[in-house]
Amino acid sequence: MVKITEEVYSSDAPAVLEALGKPVRTYYVRGNTLKISRTELQNRLEDIGLKVYQHPAIPEALGISVDGPFDIPSSPQRIVVDKHTAESVLQGANVYAPGILNCESLRLGDEVGVVSELDDVVASGTAVMSANDILTFRKGLAVEVRHRRYKAPQVRDLPEFSQGLLYPQSLAAMVTARVLDPQEGETIVDMNCAPGGKLSHLSQLMHNSGRIVGFDRNTEKMKQARRAVTSLGCRNITLSVHDSRYVHVDLPELKADRVLIDPPCSALGLRPKIYDFTTENKVRDLADYQRQFIKAGSRVVRPGGVIVYSVCTFTIQECEQVVDFAERECGLHAVEQRPFLGSRGLSALGPSGAMCQRFHPHVDEIGYFIAKFER
Repeated sequence: MVKITEEVYSSDAPAVLEALGKPVRTYYVRGNTLKISRTELQNRLEDIGLKVYQHPAIPEALGISVDGPFDIPSSPQRIVVDKHTAESVLQGANVYAPGILNCESLRLGDEVGVVSELDDVVASGTAVMSANDILTFRKGLAVEVRHRRYKAPQVRDLPEFSQGLLYPQSLAAMVTARVLDPQEGETIVDMNCAPGGKLSHLSQLMHNSGRIVGFDRNTEKMKQARRAVTSLGCRNITLSVHDSRYVHVDLPELKADRVLIDPPCSALGLRPKIYDFTTENKVRDLADYQRQFIKAGSRVVRPGGVIVYSVCTFTIQECEQVVDFAERECGLHAVEQRPFLGSRGLSALGPSGAMCQRFHPHVDEIGYFIAKFER
């Protein structure tokens, strides 16, 4: 990952890598204006003690302050957790049994330190399961965290989340839906719609009018998308478990005014990142995979229609080089974006890169890329 970061950021790479190891300082949620005004939602969140502010450019975006870092008191007992769990704990989560790698001699009620596979202490808390129960059942809350390195909101535990009044989402992800700019009455295709964040945002921006068709081939993630759109009150969405790389072949009658492409990527821009062993070969393979969605999307969108491509990473191969492919091979041309809250893309591959929008981990608290095309 170090070499990949240096390729993009050169002398700024150490600052980027340091930032990636820490949680964001502002945690964003999207107020669901299908059900509640952002001001009313802000008041409800402030009433429970959260520090909340409204973003000036994205009306539905509410930022919540994350406090820290705090010292973690030492504990006589330790458990080792996997990468995903360690990163979740850094953002305020408790420890659940499936994420525990080693919990030798742990007893119910023990005070325990939570450490990553690299032996970094990320939290401490109280065991609510014994080692025997953890290893036998492999599910359920195992350690209730008492002391966190960072104090982040437990948004998914709030009644406002279960009531569909908000959705946790990065600011850059919200910018993506705004850049696509869906209009009431249009037909929209979301080619990688699960777990439903951008999908439901599009429905919200369209005020439940028109038609959105969401595709994803991951059955489990599609279950999450179905739960999300139901909870959020989105009624103009049709979901299909389908590999959208072939949607132009399997559904030749489907034509969209706008297409969103948010394909699987290396996710190197997400924070916090305890470690990452992504290789250059994996990045190249992912870029090839992403091009297949671009090619299919170019055949689904109507002449004069719009495609927005986004990834939560910063590699040139998955960002500007995909834009170059879209223009050379797919009959698309990059256009200016609104809103523009990030930085200009890299123009080394040509002027189209400068029309793209990059968010930087050490500046914007996320590594993210958005390109907008017209056919």
